[in-house]
Amino acid sequence: MLVGVTRLVAYPLTVGSGVVDALDAVLMMLALVNLRLAWTGANASGGGRAPAWFVVAGLVTAGLITLAMVAALTPRAA
Repeated sequence: MLVGVTRLVAYPLTVGSGVVDALDAVLMMLALVNLRLAWTGANASGGGRAPAWFVVAGLVTAGLITLAMVAALTPRAA
């Protein structure tokens, strides 16, 4: 849900001669923290091992969130 919200709301921040989206980067950081908490909870329940599908889905989600965060922090032309 955070990924969709960040496409609608922006807080452009001028860095050098480019613009980065500070709000997008912060929301992506919070999404990674939330994913980490879910990962810890899944590994703590049911004998201490998350199912394989959850591990794969978590890694893919973390990769997408990280890609969006890097895109948000990459300066664009003003």
